[in-house]
Amino acid sequence: MRRLRHLLEYAVVAGLGALARALGDRAARRLGRALGGLWYRIDVGHRRIARENLRLAFPDWSAARRDAVARESFRHFADIGVDLLRFSRYGSESCRERARVDGWDHLTNALDRGRGALVVSGHYGHWELIALLQGYRGRPMDMVTRPLDNPLLEERFARSRRRSGNRVVHKRSAIKGILRALREGRSVAIVIDQNFRDPNRVFIDFFGRPAATTPTLGLVAMRTGAPVIPVFSWPEADGRYRIEYQPEVRIEPTGDRPEDALRMTRACTRLIEEQVRRRPEFWLWMHQRWRTRPAEEIEGPADNPRSAKAAGGVSG
Repeated sequence: MRRLRHLLEYAVVAGLGALARALGDRAARRLGRALGGLWYRIDVGHRRIARENLRLAFPDWSAARRDAVARESFRHFADIGVDLLRFSRYGSESCRERARVDGWDHLTNALDRGRGALVVSGHYGHWELIALLQGYRGRPMDMVTRPLDNPLLEERFARSRRRSGNRVVHKRSAIKGILRALREGRSVAIVIDQNFRDPNRVFIDFFGRPAATTPTLGLVAMRTGAPVIPVFSWPEADGRYRIEYQPEVRIEPTGDRPEDALRMTRACTRLIEEQVRRRPEFWLWMHQRWRTRPAEEIEGPADNPRSAKAAGGVSG
C-alpha cells in the first residue's frame, strides 16, 4: 500500500509538472496562486496553524489582517511549488532573467578566503531559486535538506536541485557532508527556521517566543571558522524575484564554543525575524514553528547556553 501511495503521489506531481511546464510564466503563476487559494480553503488544519502562528507573532493585528497574510502565504508557497516543477525549463540565462541579485560580493568575498561559507536562510521567499541561480552564477552549493517520505518524489526534486551543480546533503548525515563541502571551498545552505525536535536542540527567541532550533549552523561556524552569509528573496511587482545576500554575520569568539555558537544562532534567527516582519506574507506560517516547548518555561530561562554541548558531532 505504501508503494502504491508513493506511485499515485508521484503521478499527480508529474502530471502537474507537465502542465506547469507547458504554460507560460504568467499562466503558471496564476495556476500556482489559484492552487494556493484552494489549499487555504480546504486545508483546515494548516489554516488553523497559520492563523495561530500569526496571532502569536502579531498579537496587535486584527484577525482580518492576520487572515489576509495567511491566505497570501498559502498562495505564495503554492506558486513557488509550481515554479519548482518548472525548473527543468530554466537554463543559465533564463534563470538569471528570473531574479535581480544584490550583495553578490558578500558571498564571493567570503568564499575567496578558502574556508567555504555557510549560507543561512529560512523558508521564506523562493529559497529554491536562490540555490539554482547561485549554481548557474558559478558558485554551486551543498543544500542541507530533510528527505521526503516518498523516495520517488525525493529523487525528482533532488534532480531539480542538482541542475546547476548543487549537491544535496540529507539532514540524517549532514555533518560529514557539511564539513566535506567546506573543506572543498564550497558554500553550504542551511535553513534554521523550522521546529527542531532533536534532543540537541537549542531554544532561541523568535518573535519573542522560545523556538526549538538546530545548533548545527552555529557549532560548525565556530569549529571551522567558515563565514556565515545570510540570503533572502522575495517577489517583486513585475514577477521577478529580488535576491539579497547580506553582510557576513560576525561573532567575536570568547573561547566558549557552545556559548559562541548560541550567539551566532541568535544573531541569524534575529535576521530571519527582521525579514519576516518586513514582508510576512512570504514566510511559511503553516509550519508549527513553536510546537516543541522548552522545559525552562517552568524551570528557568528559555535559552540554555550549555545545551549545545550535547551536539558532540560538531563541537569537536
